[in-house]
Parts: sequence; structure tokens; C-alpha cells
Amino acid sequence: MASIGRVSRGVIVASGFLLAATVLVGIVPWRLVAAEPKSANDAKNLQGTWQAVELEANGEKRPDDQIKELQVVFKGDQVFAVKPDGEGRKVKFKLDPGKTPKTIDLIAIDGSDKGKIAAGIYSLENGQLKLCVNLFGKDTAQRPTEFKTQAGDGVGFAILERAKGK
Repeated sequence: MASIGRVSRGVIVASGFLLAATVLVGIVPWRLVAAEPKSANDAKNLQGTWQAVELEANGEKRPDDQIKELQVVFKGDQVFAVKPDGEGRKVKFKLDPGKTPKTIDLIAIDGSDKGKIAAGIYSLENGQLKLCVNLFGKDTAQRPTEFKTQAGDGVGFAILERAKGK
């Protein structure tokens, strides 16, 4: 009987070890995925075509026809607008989702503005992307702190939704 007890304890210890190993194997890949930078996740989630549903600049809402014709495309590390007359200039984007609100920098990649940064904030929730960026201000590196614009501030605000079928 003593040997059965020892065997049983050995089996229990071995079973406990196997259970712990199984749990660790299950946790480790999850932790590796969870450790992926938030900016990489947000950058992946932004990829594709977005349709404008609301636009505002300098404290003024834009007319419905301007809203309906504007789409924004995130492709790789670049973003550009698409209107009926063609694609707009491409810029690089850089995210920092660790800040509150999350930040986005749009960086000109060509022309006389090459390297110039338009600082902004973003929110990606419930299938909507909110972008508020200092596009036209005197100092475009001055980051907005709220999702709104005021007369003369040079800030553009857009609410976008994933374009259907894109």
C-alpha cells in the first residue's frame, strides 16, 4: 500500500506539473500577442478605406456634398484622401495610442513641406474613427486636445466609418 501511495503522489505531482506546463503554454503565446505594441494594433485596424460622415474645419461644419465625396485611405504607413477628382497627397502617419487622447502625426513625405508634421488626436471605437488634426494652423505641430474645432484654429475634425465593400 505504501508503494501505491507513493505512486499516487508521484502521479499527482506529475499531473500537477503537466497541468502547470499546459497552463504556461497556453498563457505564453497569449502574453506574446498581448505584448505587441498598441500602435501596431491600431495601425492594422486603420488599414483600408474610410468614408467621411462628418467634417468640420475652423469651427464650421462642412456641407453634405463635401462629406459624401470624401474618403480616407490608410495603406501601410501612409494615408491619403480620395475625392471624385482623384487622390490627394500621401503622407506618413505615426500613432501613439499610449497617450490620452491617442495621438497621430501626419508627416509630409514630399514637396516643400517634406518632413513637416501636422499633429492630431484620434479615437478608434465602435466602428468609427475620429480624427482631429491641426492641418492649417500657424504651427501645425501644436496638437489639438479635444475633438472639436474653433474659428481660425486651423484644425480639421472628421468622423469616419469603414467604407462599405472596401
